[in-house]
Amino acid sequence: MTPKIPSQNAKILYHLEHFGSLTQAQALPLFATSRLAARINDLRNAGHNIKTRTKKTATSKRVAEYYLDAPQSKQGELQL
Repeated sequence: MTPKIPSQNAKILYHLEHFGSLTQAQALPLFATSRLAARINDLRNAGHNIKTRTKKTATSKRVAEYYLDAPQSKQGELQL
């Protein structure tokens, strides 16, 4: 039996959870996806709270940077 290979969505979600933000330029070599926005949409539809911010590159181009929104703390919860 062959081992299950994680989907692009699973790999992207893991990256966002463990390494922070992700842009299209970063996703292409890492996950071989040229449609990061579509994968982010899939993850949002699955219930993940992924946010988008605009980032300027060194050449003043504007690109989308995706990141996971930090979970809201509960009232009275001690934050360290």
